[in-house]
Amino acid sequence: MKCLKPGALALTAMTGLCLPALAHTSYVLPNMFVTSEGNYVTLQASFTEDVFVPEIAVASDDYHVVLPDGSRDAYDSITPLRQVVMLEEALGGEGTYRFTTGVRLGRSSRKALVEGEWKVLMGPDAAVPENATEVITSQTETVADAYVTKGAPTWDAVTRPIGRLVIAPETHPNEVFLDDGFAFRILFDGAPLAAQSIEVKREGGAYEEPKFVQHVETDADGALTLGFDAPGKYLIMTRHAADAPEGADTDERSYTTSLTLEVSR
Repeated sequence: MKCLKPGALALTAMTGLCLPALAHTSYVLPNMFVTSEGNYVTLQASFTEDVFVPEIAVASDDYHVVLPDGSRDAYDSITPLRQVVMLEEALGGEGTYRFTTGVRLGRSSRKALVEGEWKVLMGPDAAVPENATEVITSQTETVADAYVTKGAPTWDAVTRPIGRLVIAPETHPNEVFLDDGFAFRILFDGAPLAAQSIEVKREGGAYEEPKFVQHVETDADGALTLGFDAPGKYLIMTRHAADAPEGADTDERSYTTSLTLEVSR
């Protein structure tokens, strides 16, 4: 196995770290991550359980691009299909672009507190357990991002926050190398989330034995450095539940944020 820098967490396929996926995860996947002369990028957006295998198209009213100067722009083309949304954007100038679904509000549900644990009530007509001590309403909120760099990497598009639950890179997301890993922090409303669970999947990981999926946690400052034992395309995802913003239709929001990146040799 390749040696990692001190402090990095090796993402090896250890059976003891494999846990079942909680739900489908949204992602944005570009056809390239770094280019010197490319004029266009094509991307797909979907929900999936088997990473980068599209299953359910991401319907969002907030699809947008963050240009290298940090300004917001619309995609040149958005083509929704049943299982995937195809996106296209011209790379007009050099620097790092951020491609995002934006903030997407999803389904609402109810949760019941039963013997100290929250249980989701499946369907609007689901009966509340007799021993439930509290029932709340909840709604999902998702953000999925990917970065593409033309020429030299820049930071303005990377540092612009989108949504409440943020994956904040400290390593540039288009300069992730096998020997160096990827350093980032998890923030919620700008504050670090300590001991926050992170799920990492690799393209093609479903064919590995055991199936590649990792769960690791941030430190007390919400920071984490991931190390990698193989190059490839990875999906990093985190979830966090919190009180819904004032004026929301539900008591709680369940936030999910994901980042697609490429690890190079």
